Amino acid sequence: MRLTYRMFEDDDFPGLQRLWEDATGWGGLSAEVWRRYSEDAPLGGMACAVAVERDSGKIVGQFAFIPSLVSVDGQVVRAFRPAAPIVGREARWAGLNPIRHPIAMMYATAVRALRDRGDGLIYMLPDPRWLRFFRMFPRLVCGSFPLWRMPLPLAAPLPLPAGYTAAPLSELDGRIDALWEAAARVHGCSVVRNAEALAWKTGDAAYDVLGVEHGGELVAVVTSRHKGDRQWLVCDVLFADAGEPLRAALAAACNLADERARAAPPERPIAKAAALVTPAMEPAARALGMERDRYDFPLVIDVLAPSLSREQVAPARWYVSAND
Repeated sequence: MRLTYRMFEDDDFPGLQRLWEDATGWGGLSAEVWRRYSEDAPLGGMACAVAVERDSGKIVGQFAFIPSLVSVDGQVVRAFRPAAPIVGREARWAGLNPIRHPIAMMYATAVRALRDRGDGLIYMLPDPRWLRFFRMFPRLVCGSFPLWRMPLPLAAPLPLPAGYTAAPLSELDGRIDALWEAAARVHGCSVVRNAEALAWKTGDAAYDVLGVEHGGELVAVVTSRHKGDRQWLVCDVLFADAGEPLRAALAAACNLADERARAAPPERPIAKAAALVTPAMEPAARALGMERDRYDFPLVIDVLAPSLSREQVAPARWYVSAND
């Protein structure tokens, strides 16, 4: 089978729908879902590379790239997160050279297109089984972050530091923007988590969003949800101080997880609260009694812009969350 690779064109959508029906167990690709990510999404919508059978013109592969913004030492750059790589059954050949696999070729096609238009970088938190494959490409910067857990149910609710309160946030507004401006200085690199970005990330799933206040000031925000494998997953944690504000946010999320675990039906139990923990977060997690779990989140970065160095985006400098 001879394949060609290019970026998505509007006339390709029916072919993508057929590919989803034939090659995935995700269900059909609706026009509404496609519109959410390609047209209604912020930052101009996603990019998508496709693999096309040369003779028939049939689409046999897709690789989507979701846009976001990343702060690198205070400079905000446009970035993309790869998602939903699909290869049709007839094209799932590996060959002797893995870098010629359709997924690798679609990725390379997207990299050229995004670099040519001036985008900053690509980042991803792939399945750990992919890490060996990504390490074959010298230009990619690879690292990992541990998952930490809090077993549930709790013996008693975790106390928040004195003077701190936590409650659901009904609006994602300018207070979050102000908190983000301070939080961006905690880590060298971080996916932007202002009000608009958080509203988009939490808009298509059942997230709980908690705000942590001290003296009437919003000092932390934490999002979380029930996410597979008997766990309540702590996702975005927005904090400008890795001391008491972070500890209060993690405690509030674990207490919420405990409430959800006690109310969970027997067929969907929740046995732990879990969070991706960066080195800066470890003291707060440890102080609450959280412990290291048996899973690591890989982080892979591909630098596109000449103005960015590999050292600037080294994984140790990042804050990422489990839903990045």
